[in-house]
Amino acid sequence: MFEVIPSSPAKCAEQLAKGEVDIGLIPSIEYQRIPDLQIIPGISIASLGDVRSILLIAPKGRRTIRSVALDTSSRASVALTKVLLPAKMGIHPEYVPCPPNLDSMLGRCDMALLIGDAALRIPVEDYGVTDLAGEWVRWQGVPFVSAFWACRRGAALPEDLNAVFLQAKDWGLKKRQEIASVYAEALNLPASFLENYLRHNIDFDLGPGHLEGLTKFFRLARQENLISELRPLSFLSPDSDFGAKATGRSNAD
Repeated sequence: MFEVIPSSPAKCAEQLAKGEVDIGLIPSIEYQRIPDLQIIPGISIASLGDVRSILLIAPKGRRTIRSVALDTSSRASVALTKVLLPAKMGIHPEYVPCPPNLDSMLGRCDMALLIGDAALRIPVEDYGVTDLAGEWVRWQGVPFVSAFWACRRGAALPEDLNAVFLQAKDWGLKKRQEIASVYAEALNLPASFLENYLRHNIDFDLGPGHLEGLTKFFRLARQENLISELRPLSFLSPDSDFGAKATGRSNAD
């Protein structure tokens, strides 16, 4: 049914924008930048509080923040940083895109944004750390949605695509312990830590509260001129044809 192409959410967005794939797991902010997309309902990479994998990191005791190094593998989290720092924290720093290497980032800037695997590896007790998803939830009272599955409007898609993705979601949720064990070796992290992360830090739903969170995030991103316009949320119709390419990897951004 599908040709699946392993990728990262940022790369997924590029592939979807170029028409190289029909379906992609994209950073949420990219929905507002890529025209003619539809959201596959019911599934996202989100957080209902502290997520542990979207972190602003500074040396302990540093009080003046004039510059922030931004993880170049991130898009939604970069937008969240640029929304939260001025609006909630009253900070207006210089932003410097950097590869996700904490030592070099903090050697160049006062603070660093790290996401995903790089953030999970950080010993948070050694730094001054702000969990951006947690800050968003405490500020706005709604989930933060990092990524979701989207498809190109008009692409030839399976009629039962919604059901297929929901079945895949249910299968993955039942396999969290097994997934954590596999990635524990690859990431050199305890399996129990990763399983706890998958069970308690990441939320995989896309319900009314998540959609409210998306709407607020997009509105604030527009106010900060991070997107050029506000597109309404549009969802995939079940009336589709067969044949699609899908690209993605469950990694928060």
